[in-house]
Amino acid sequence: MEAYTEQISKYFETVPLWPFFLLGFVVLVAIAIEAVNRKRRQEAIEGFRQTIETELASMYPKHIRWPENINQYLCSRLPEMQYNFEVLRGFIPQDRLLSYNTAWKNYCDFCRNITDEKCAASEQPANERSDAAQLSSNNASDPKSEFHKLISDLLAFTNM
Repeated sequence: MEAYTEQISKYFETVPLWPFFLLGFVVLVAIAIEAVNRKRRQEAIEGFRQTIETELASMYPKHIRWPENINQYLCSRLPEMQYNFEVLRGFIPQDRLLSYNTAWKNYCDFCRNITDEKCAASEQPANERSDAAQLSSNNASDPKSEFHKLISDLLAFTNM
């Protein structure tokens, strides 16, 4: 055993040290890059969550009221949310990217298709609705619960 340690110590006496310094430098750079990427990812998650919490404060997480002209209200907030969606997309793992994009597409479709009439129809008691309205409401879910599900689906990607 002593012969092995003597051989190893002689090797370190004769070998140049620059490869070890280079390897140490590369490891330090890799650690620094990882720390920066983690911080950027955390900022992207916080930005996405904050956008949802500020832009949709009256509707999520606790529903207070539907604003007038719901379609226009939600669509006017899409560009800011789209920006934060794109920033966060860079940090989503590849295997979850399809479901992330699908959740965003479903939310955008909901924002573009929701109308004040649909919201008002879902708020009416069942006995006051006409037969045609009851049939259409049975096929469509409650807009508030659908909205909350869509937002929750999007926010699920910030809990990684």
